[in-house]
Amino acid sequence: MPSRRSHLAVVVSIVALLAVAIGGLVMRGPGTGDRAYELEQRLRCPVCKSVSIADSPSDTAEAMREVVAQQVAADRTDQQIIDFFRVRYGDWVLLDPPAEGPALLLWLLPVVAAVVGGFILFARRERSPLPPLTAEQRARVDEALARAREDLS
Repeated sequence: MPSRRSHLAVVVSIVALLAVAIGGLVMRGPGTGDRAYELEQRLRCPVCKSVSIADSPSDTAEAMREVVAQQVAADRTDQQIIDFFRVRYGDWVLLDPPAEGPALLLWLLPVVAAVVGGFILFARRERSPLPPLTAEQRARVDEALARAREDLS
C-alpha cells in the first residue's frame, strides 16, 4: 500500500506539471506559425474543394501555404492576407463565406428552415391527435389489461 509521502509526491508532481504547462501557454504569446495555420484553416484548397489548404496534400495548397507564411512574416494583417486570396480566387476560397451577396442565402437558409419547422410543429400541436375513448372502448381496454395482469401473475 502506497504511503502518504508517495501520494504527496504524485500530487506535487501533477501540480508542478500543470503550472509549467499553463505558464507556457500564458507566456507564449501569438506565434507566426499558429497565426499562419489559423489562416490556412480558413482558406479552401482550389484542387480538393472541400478541404482547407492546411489539410490538403496538393501542390497548389502547398504553394498557398507558402504564400500565407510569407505574408505573415511580412507582418500583413489577417484581413490583408484573406483579401489577397479573395482577389485571386473570389469569395469561393473562403471556407466560411461572408454573409453578403449570394452567400447570404447560405447563412439565412438554416434560420428559415428552423422557423418553418417550428411553425409546422406548433400547427400540429394545436390539433387533437385522437378522439377520446367511448365507454365501450374503455371497457375493452380494461378487460385486456386485466387479462394481461392475470397472465403475468
